[in-house]
Amino acid sequence: MKFRTLTMTSALAAAAMLAIPAQAAVFTLGLAGNPANFGHGMTDFGGLHFDIYSLALTGLDNSNAITVVQGDTISSTITLSSAYTIPLSSVRTDILQYLTNPGFISGNTAVSGTFNFYNGAALVNSFNYTSTSSGLLSAFAAVFPPSNGAFTFTSLTNALTIDTLTGAGTINHSEFSYALVSPAAVPEPASWALLTGGFALVGVAARRRRPATLAA
Repeated sequence: MKFRTLTMTSALAAAAMLAIPAQAAVFTLGLAGNPANFGHGMTDFGGLHFDIYSLALTGLDNSNAITVVQGDTISSTITLSSAYTIPLSSVRTDILQYLTNPGFISGNTAVSGTFNFYNGAALVNSFNYTSTSSGLLSAFAAVFPPSNGAFTFTSLTNALTIDTLTGAGTINHSEFSYALVSPAAVPEPASWALLTGGFALVGVAARRRRPATLAA
């Protein structure tokens, strides 16, 4: 009887241990970037023009990749080799940090956290965010007036908590990016005339080519 009691007690203790959720992990990343290496691209969408600037960061690669799950926190410090200024935007400024790798787990993700920007030791800006993405972790803060003015910084921190992740994901790459958002340009009347004329010429050329194509 005594042996049975001990066995039952051990089974209950084991079940209780299994019921305790695993403690969330905190990962600390020291990343760096050279502002001279910012790449620039542009796109128009939804009546808005996006000037996009992206900087690949060093300090995270296959040699020190991290594997994260839902509930974990990633604390990044990004140090620039020289001061950099994000200019004023007319509509809003989008600020992002991507954390991913080519084989990152597919599916929706959600993160929340805070960007803090420093010029030397002085805190110059702070932005909270909650953002969603798919196939990567993406910290995204949309900064609207009057907070979308120009500011200069030499480093930033990003404390990111993973709110949604369908499984374990490995991260070996990070980028910092921002977009200056403005109204998309509307073509001048003369430009519209050129575009219309161009479309007409394309139509004429297509009609002229059609019989030859059919004959072939």
